Amino acid sequence: MLNLFESYKDANKITEAVLVGRNLFNRNPQSQEVFSAYFDYLCNLAETLPNQADRHDFATQAGVSLAFYSENADLDENVVASIASYQKRLTMIISTLTNAEQEACATAVAEIITYNDNGLKELYRLKDSLYSASTQEQFDKTLIEISVIDNKIKKDSLTDEQINTYETLTKEHTNLISSKMRDFEYMKNIAYNKQAVDSFAKAFKQFREDENKYKNQTQLFSLASSNLFAYDASRLFNETLIYYSHVYSFIFNKLDDDGKLALTRFSIECERKLR
Repeated sequence: MLNLFESYKDANKITEAVLVGRNLFNRNPQSQEVFSAYFDYLCNLAETLPNQADRHDFATQAGVSLAFYSENADLDENVVASIASYQKRLTMIISTLTNAEQEACATAVAEIITYNDNGLKELYRLKDSLYSASTQEQFDKTLIEISVIDNKIKKDSLTDEQINTYETLTKEHTNLISSKMRDFEYMKNIAYNKQAVDSFAKAFKQFREDENKYKNQTQLFSLASSNLFAYDASRLFNETLIYYSHVYSFIFNKLDDDGKLALTRFSIECERKLR
């Protein structure tokens, strides 16, 4: 059976060789020849296989077999010395594996720290982009970039220093976003009010140029719906409302009673521009 073990070993049939070697050793736990062949093979696998998990597994099997042999062997000075030699080899293998695992772990941690550092640097850069965004399109694009980078950061692996940096950046981003949104809303309202003032002025001019034309309620509705009542008063500045009131009062006072009633109804019925 030892020949079968050697045959599989020479053919690099690891699964079969380990199976036969374990079976042979379990049947002959006192045989130094069998144990030495089996143990040496397990150690060679633990030393040479490319996969770290496989190497660790075979080192564990070697340790179990050594313990079993130590309990069952017929001990004398030579056997005791041999066991010490086996243990020394196994200890060196385990030490090498442990060092490699620690090195790999340290490398992985360092890579994650560097990865997160780069992500935080990107968030810093995007904070500047947020601040300098002059249009809604630029602002929205930057928000998307921030979301993408934020989702990529491995938050469970942040160091204490990185956590402080991330929390500070998050707070700064939040405050900046709120401020920018207020600015853009104000800019929209300015544009909205400019458009409203121009429409009120247009209605004022058209009415004064031909007051009789707007005694016709169809013409009056056209004037009111397209210019005079086309804007939401809740979005108008006080100055805009004052001018609107001046134009409305002028037109209202020029109309007869039927025209006044119609204009009042139009003010209720006309659809407002919301943008």
